[in-house]
Amino acid sequence: MPASASRRPSSPATSRLSIGQVLEILRDEFPDLAHSKLHYLESEGLITPERTPSGYRKYSRDDVDRLRFVLRAQRDRFWPLKVIKEHLLEHGVDSEVTSIASRPGPSATLQAVRLDRRGLAREAGVEEEFLAELEQFGMLPEGDLFYGATELEIVTAARDLADEGLHPRHLVMLRTAAEREAHMIRSVARPRSRSGDSAARGEAEDFARDLGESMISLHGAMLRTKLREG
Repeated sequence: MPASASRRPSSPATSRLSIGQVLEILRDEFPDLAHSKLHYLESEGLITPERTPSGYRKYSRDDVDRLRFVLRAQRDRFWPLKVIKEHLLEHGVDSEVTSIASRPGPSATLQAVRLDRRGLAREAGVEEEFLAELEQFGMLPEGDLFYGATELEIVTAARDLADEGLHPRHLVMLRTAAEREAHMIRSVARPRSRSGDSAARGEAEDFARDLGESMISLHGAMLRTKLREG
């Protein structure tokens, strides 16, 4: 059964969107979404945009709904593409991602947010001076105009640790460890990305993401073990 079979039929009069317009529509919820990711999902049969006689991709509103479902299922439920595809073939996009029995993951509760500096401080319950301290020790990027769910999670966790006496200056080793782990993951994922091949770059991005989640899970499990030993 083709991957497109579960999609609702589109009216011939329905306007088609360029890849740039699709990225713009989804940018607020998925700020890191890139052309390569869409090409990769297409190569895996998750979306099937139409092609113009000149070869340009054109996306329907149904394609956008399907993309949003796939991206949410990956981000919020940590389902591999094979499982997402099977679910779409059986149920389409009319079911909520949250109704899928999920494999638990450390980022499963993150929701899409877009905050300016003052909003980030307000949502995390800290003063802006605390954000400056996090920037000083490399926990937050400097100069960003807007922040997402990951930055909010960092500030909130750092606030909780600071309340117990572990201030940002004490957490530099965590930042250094994260940098080393990211370098390790990129070095493993890089060979999967062939120069000039958008689908391969998208595959490498997904592969790196999955490795990162596995490493986070391993780190958490090892930390719990060491705390029990103490």
